[in-house]
Amino acid sequence: MTSENKPTPAIVSKAESFVLDLFRKELSPEMHYHDTAHTTEVAEVAGQLADERQLEEDDREMLLLAAWLHDTGFTRSYDGHEEKSVEIARRFLTEHSYDNEKMARVLDLIRSTSYTAPTGTKLAELLHDADLSHMGRKRFFRKGELLRIELENIKKESWSELEWEEKQYEFLTRNDFLTKEAKEIFGPRRAKNIKKQRENILKARKVTTRKKTGKDFGRGIDTLYRSNYRNHINFSAIADGKANMMISINTILISVIVTLSGASLSVESFTVERFRYTIPILVLLLGSLCSVLFAVLSARPKVTEKKVDMSDVKEGKISLLYFGNFLGIPKNDFMAYLSKLKEDQQRLYDSMSIDLYNLGVVLKEKYRLLSISYNIFMTGLTVSVVAFIVIFIFTNATH
Repeated sequence: MTSENKPTPAIVSKAESFVLDLFRKELSPEMHYHDTAHTTEVAEVAGQLADERQLEEDDREMLLLAAWLHDTGFTRSYDGHEEKSVEIARRFLTEHSYDNEKMARVLDLIRSTSYTAPTGTKLAELLHDADLSHMGRKRFFRKGELLRIELENIKKESWSELEWEEKQYEFLTRNDFLTKEAKEIFGPRRAKNIKKQRENILKARKVTTRKKTGKDFGRGIDTLYRSNYRNHINFSAIADGKANMMISINTILISVIVTLSGASLSVESFTVERFRYTIPILVLLLGSLCSVLFAVLSARPKVTEKKVDMSDVKEGKISLLYFGNFLGIPKNDFMAYLSKLKEDQQRLYDSMSIDLYNLGVVLKEKYRLLSISYNIFMTGLTVSVVAFIVIFIFTNATH
């Protein structure tokens, strides 16, 4: 329905049927905003504004034709749909032997919908206001969400709640109705929508702030990080304790072996009897030495200073909470980094996650070296004892 006051011209009724059938068959189901409902609404408002302006029959007819045909190009392409709409409209009007002069004006009207504020013709201004009439209706916010879904699905664009609310506010304030008729009908509601949109922005900012400050995360996430940090510290202490134990055991063994061997070597007679256990002693001595070296490497404090690229820090690839990273930057940069973490809780948690990972890498290296130390000690002790038994049995069996 385009108007209740005047009869609809036959060509407009045919255009309406053509567009509805075209959208039903060829319009993508992902078009949630630029759909049949939107085009029908634009045509309805265009008829209403035409009646308010008391347009002549030819002008009213051309305005309604442009209103019905102006979005048909969305069945062909999303970007540059206006020119596609012009092609479809030209073909439709030509098939119905429409007057060439009036056809040219209809096509110009369709092209004018690509302009933010078309000027020059009253019909272009009326069509502009009809196309943006939802700015002055309660349905503006619902239609906005439909447009957001459409852009996310087709253009693969996405916005945070705050970004979208600001985008909608910019749309409301940047665009205005061009005709006095539209301003009288839709202007008051547009003003209310602008006020409400400002409130929506404030709400979105509060939500964004809650997310950034961590108020929406709850205590569970804090407990998770606290427990993980505590576990890392405990595992590091356990590794150092085990390393110290290996250092103590092996240093005692080395001291005893070296002392006893030195006493034996001071004897003047070097008979085979005195050196039959040389191999087990050397194996044990070398095994203890290698074991204690790896234990010391595991427990040894290690501070690595590497050059840090601040661009990686800004992109969240590197955490300066890890001491091996922040030692490579000036103190002022480190203080600025911590200040930003106070303002953005999400970034803080991401930095803590990276820091936990780095601590895990350090622990992995500690336990790797410690494992080698234990394996060497166990192997050296076993080989030494087996060699001692074999030599003992062999030498006693020959006597």
